[in-house]
Amino acid sequence: MDSDAKNYEVAYILSPTLGEQEVLAYVAKLSALIEESGGTIRRTEQPKKLKLAYEIKKQENAYFAWTTFRMQPERIAEIEKKLKSHSELLRFLVVEEEIEKRKPFIRSIGVRTAVGSAAKAPIRETREPIAHGTAAPEDKRLDLEALDKKLEEILGK
Repeated sequence: MDSDAKNYEVAYILSPTLGEQEVLAYVAKLSALIEESGGTIRRTEQPKKLKLAYEIKKQENAYFAWTTFRMQPERIAEIEKKLKSHSELLRFLVVEEEIEKRKPFIRSIGVRTAVGSAAKAPIRETREPIAHGTAAPEDKRLDLEALDKKLEEILGK
């Protein structure tokens, strides 16, 4: 297999009228089809029977599964053409897998953000670093008495 082969995923929905043995046989049939077309199976998910969000070909339930594989891009059209002729399939979709590069999540202690905005809000340092042996600036110090007076004023006590 050449180095220009890419990773793909085929997600598919099978008719609920199939028996469990027939569903497993179809998974093997799909894997064989991919391998005959020059692909290499990477992973196969066992089908699970689910209730569909909306009817597909008058079916409310169906088996859902997916298979990941590696293949030459020019062979994908051949696979899709063969899959369209399978009567067991209600729907299918072949997509190229993109390797997602995630940045590590770093949790900042003491910083609270609104739900959903954590990824958008930049983390800001609230204190300036203080060199060893120097005192903190006077305007940055917390005066508890002044804070208590301000709280009483706000709360109306």
